[in-house]
Amino acid sequence: MSRHRILELGAGPADEPCAQLGQCADFAAANTLELLAYKAAIIAINGEPPLPLGFALVANAHDFGTYRTLWLVSAELPLPEHAQAWLDDLVEPATWIAAGFPQPVTYEGSRAVMRPFRDVVAAALQITRANADGSFFPAQNAVLHRNLLAAYGSGTVAAADSGQGEGAGAGRS
Repeated sequence: MSRHRILELGAGPADEPCAQLGQCADFAAANTLELLAYKAAIIAINGEPPLPLGFALVANAHDFGTYRTLWLVSAELPLPEHAQAWLDDLVEPATWIAAGFPQPVTYEGSRAVMRPFRDVVAAALQITRANADGSFFPAQNAVLHRNLLAAYGSGTVAAADSGQGEGAGAGRS
């Protein structure tokens, strides 16, 4: 099936550091983890994109090697009205915390310290979870939590509740 590139979302939130090709010793792994976490953060804010939209990690050749960026893609053009409406309302987080996420990768010089992806999603579910009385603070956390739960499954919630970080981490690509 042919997929049309609709929108390049980039390598991560605009106001956050990300893996640098040629400078990060674990670049490929850090780049991939940041893209998967960025995809999950976008889903947290917006919900999963409706079909025929999906996500793709697209390789880009550079003098120093290959880096990947996150794209929205579609199996058909023009987009159906519901997919175009989702795209028109798309919100991209400027920071990880804007989507309720911890930083998936931290940098110590050229060394990348990476959390497993399922731990990143489990931590986001903990950050955005309801208070003991069922309320959410801030209120936007209700949307983030609901969208993450819908995309990544109840197994991730069980891991978040136990603090063990086990879970599905699926989400449609």
